Amino acid sequence: MSKLDTHEVIALSAYAERRLSQAFDYRFGESVTAYLTNTRIVSCCGVGVMHRHIKADSSGRFQDGHRVRTSDIRQAEKHGAFWVLRTLSGSFYVIASFDPHGGRQSLQTFLKLREQGVHLTPQRMQ
Repeated sequence: MSKLDTHEVIALSAYAERRLSQAFDYRFGESVTAYLTNTRIVSCCGVGVMHRHIKADSSGRFQDGHRVRTSDIRQAEKHGAFWVLRTLSGSFYVIASFDPHGGRQSLQTFLKLREQGVHLTPQRMQ
């Protein structure tokens, strides 16, 4: 598959698989939209590989192992050993693992920007 193939399934590292399994077993107390691996925060959105998305369907939309870009992050918070993202669309994403090349740092940068008052993407541009 080419790098531009939007349906390319992304392979997981052993670490990401282990964290994903732990996230599946954790009780978050509310409905999880999807679990994300290899996650980074880019332009106030979460970008990662999705797993168990609640809108997955038989036509292939939102299937496990495919990349997803969330809507703007409204809140990032810690639940046990996991970070979760609440988005403007009302989704609740669990970060099972970060991208090994700056993913965790991207979250820290986002949190610092939020303290300074980040301006979210105007609705007409989403």
